[in-house]
Amino acid sequence: MSYARISTAADTPRVLTLHKHDQTAVAVQEYAIAAAPRAYIIGLESTKGVFTGRGIFGYSWFVGTLDQPSPAHFGESLANIERFLWDEIDRQPAGQKELPFLLGVEQGAIMALATAAAVPDMLSGVIAIDAAFPIVPGWMPPLAPLDRLPILVIDTPLAPQSQGDALRGRALVDQFKRWNAEIAYRRSCHDIPQDDMDAWLAGQSRRYMDCT
Repeated sequence: MSYARISTAADTPRVLTLHKHDQTAVAVQEYAIAAAPRAYIIGLESTKGVFTGRGIFGYSWFVGTLDQPSPAHFGESLANIERFLWDEIDRQPAGQKELPFLLGVEQGAIMALATAAAVPDMLSGVIAIDAAFPIVPGWMPPLAPLDRLPILVIDTPLAPQSQGDALRGRALVDQFKRWNAEIAYRRSCHDIPQDDMDAWLAGQSRRYMDCT
């Protein structure tokens, strides 16, 4: 997995972004800057290229539909994101290491929510835009207690109307509440829901990992 440093501002929070299908790491930087203009922002990028003719102009976290991702590709991307989280935490100076927020859009939102269900203790929170939560054969979330992890789910006018078994909108929120997340839902009239994101993020406390 590769990444792009979108903003290396010294201020916090730390925000990691996850792109849509057929996009690059910098494609969703407007969302992160809208949410936290003074944050330390890194865009993560999958290594799974989407071919257009003979060239690759974008990347995908998994193949398949939003409600039926390939289990192998889904699992590989989830493992890669977890490894990057460990690397990003290790790169901070010893002591109280700040845990990042994940901000994902569409496919990236699916991966952000999956990461929250897999390794919630490595995150300060999640913003999931136009999200779904699919049923993936062989995967039984949550893998760890969510312990009131803050999550914001936002639907925009660009939200895909996926079919099948994926949880969407309020059903998704209800499921994460049962898993003990501190989750909120917004429906926005804007493609980039700046007011919803920055107001929510400003009210969240950063979490830390003690590595002394």
